Amino acid sequence: MRSSSFFIICSVKNLRAKSLTDTFQFYFLSCVMLLEGSSSGSKLKVPELSINGIQHVVQAGQTLNLTCRGEMVHSWSLPETLSKDSKRLKVIKYACGRNGKQSCSSLTLSRTQASDTGNYSCKYPTSPAKKKKESTVYVFINDTNNPFVEMHSDIPKIINMAVGREMIIPCRVTDPNVAVTLKKIPRETLIPDGKTIIWDSMQGFRIPKATYKFIGLLSCETTVAGHTYSTKYLTHRETNTIFDVQLSTPRLVKLLKGDSLAINCTVTAAWNTRVQMTWTYPGETRRRGSVTQRIDQKNSEANIFYSILVVDRVRDIDKGQYTCHVKSGPSIKAVNTTVIVYDKMFINLKRRRKTALEAVAGRKSYRLSMKVKAFPSPEVIWLKDGLPAAEKCARYVVKDYSLVIKDVAEEDAGNYTIVLSIPQWNLSKNLTVTLTVNVKPQIYEKAVSSFPDPNLHLLGSKQVLTCTVYGIPPPKITWMWYPCKQNHSKTRHGFCFYTEGSFILKAGSHVGNRIQSITERTAVIEGKNKTASTLVVAEAKSSGIYSCVASNKVGKSERNVSFIVTDVPSGFHISLEKMPIEGENLVLSCSANKFLYKDIAWILPRTVNNQTKAKKSHNREYSITLTLTIKNVSLAHSGTYACRARNIYTGKEVLQQKDMSHIILIFYHLLPFKP
Repeated sequence: MRSSSFFIICSVKNLRAKSLTDTFQFYFLSCVMLLEGSSSGSKLKVPELSINGIQHVVQAGQTLNLTCRGEMVHSWSLPETLSKDSKRLKVIKYACGRNGKQSCSSLTLSRTQASDTGNYSCKYPTSPAKKKKESTVYVFINDTNNPFVEMHSDIPKIINMAVGREMIIPCRVTDPNVAVTLKKIPRETLIPDGKTIIWDSMQGFRIPKATYKFIGLLSCETTVAGHTYSTKYLTHRETNTIFDVQLSTPRLVKLLKGDSLAINCTVTAAWNTRVQMTWTYPGETRRRGSVTQRIDQKNSEANIFYSILVVDRVRDIDKGQYTCHVKSGPSIKAVNTTVIVYDKMFINLKRRRKTALEAVAGRKSYRLSMKVKAFPSPEVIWLKDGLPAAEKCARYVVKDYSLVIKDVAEEDAGNYTIVLSIPQWNLSKNLTVTLTVNVKPQIYEKAVSSFPDPNLHLLGSKQVLTCTVYGIPPPKITWMWYPCKQNHSKTRHGFCFYTEGSFILKAGSHVGNRIQSITERTAVIEGKNKTASTLVVAEAKSSGIYSCVASNKVGKSERNVSFIVTDVPSGFHISLEKMPIEGENLVLSCSANKFLYKDIAWILPRTVNNQTKAKKSHNREYSITLTLTIKNVSLAHSGTYACRARNIYTGKEVLQQKDMSHIILIFYHLLPFKP
């Protein structure tokens, strides 16, 4: 292993100490730096600093010590805010390295302050043959009372800005970890995104490509120890800025031969901007046009430039493109319009679509539009069934050659006529189209039904279901059957599911219940042609869902009718087997339709105890019966007996009651007397 030699050389020949303390610091500094930078015989192409890294933090008031070692004499470059003549600054040069062949210098800055923050560089002298070589460290002088290196609180600093070029808001900080916010006064916050705005604690906010968004008064703000500090900057735009160029005419100008043409080109530019405005147009070589220019400086925010081109008595040679060119230094803009010259006035009117015009009721809007080519622009009137449409209904709005119908309704169907006229030339044309408004199917019973609970139908009874439908075009009516799927689980006993699929019904169908007939008839009801479809169930045997489906080209509607077959009157009933006599058994039965009710239970008088009662449940095809037996009935068992059940669809509890107090008392007094 190769050994290294270390030299500790402490020189005093350049010492200018004023006190013992200064002398001690000099010796210590010189000796340490030579110990760290031993000569190895290698050449230092770039000066070497005693501090590694690109940045260094020193607390305000402390002393900054830097040492530079190089192969030749070197110099120091300091922040602009730090003068080389400052009494706080001391730079000492001395020979170092093996045999003193290297050059070293030490920089000492005492009582550091926030404004000392910046780049400290050690560099070789420059020459035409050699490139500039230097080493740099950025030093932050951390001062909690001065988080910004430069403060511009009252008078903002001016920052020149060129659109599309880089701009730096130089709100440098004294602490690399402090959070800084960029704001555009009065209330907009500009958030750094790493692209359009980049935060750099050594530079400030860097904006690679400045835009008009950054014009104005900007503020850098930070909060330290509960106190907010801000420094302000005013961005100043460079000249040659053209804001806007506009023509007074539309993109297409139509003229009659012999008319005059006047086009005004208006330019809005920055206050310090001057522009050149020129025209190119078809009759330019023949000097068909005359140009007048002027400037308006009354606007407090910009200069307004005008250039007006006038062509008298246009001819065929004047049709074509007219362009206004605007130039200010490197900024160039242009706008144009096209001029058409007609020999005479005319109106051409055609239908835009050959197919039938159809709208749907309920649509937000519908536009009736025609193909129109006319000169000059004619007067436009729309008629609805021979009357002015806009006067007939506020929902009708005329836009150019179109009629917009808002919130389309059924009554909007009819004949619409567009009338185009040029009164001064006694020229007019009209065209009529018919609009059909389609209506989605509507089921009358669905709208008026107020029975949320399923309908109960007595076992074996004949039932009639009706579905009254309206729509345009007339809907097709189909009856469907969804059979109930019984679920006998304890948690949902008797609930009716209809997941077994659907069946289309016809007269004579035996799916579920036998269908005796399905008939339809049309009648005018409330001024509308409605169709009533009637389904007749010959004999109610199966529970399920009957669905009436009405459909046409624009939609469909469906009405579901719960069809529950029951063998219990009203679906829930208490019955007494016979009149009890004391000593006999009292038998009460509570029956409930299994598709409509669940959780059946008896509520008994307090005098009935467990030794005297017995319950038994019977599950039948259509219902559930819970039988209550009171053995050896006596006067003590008199009272009100109630049966409770829960409606599956509504979740509500219902009660059926039987008052047994009088019955038992009557039979008790009829018993023979026993002495």
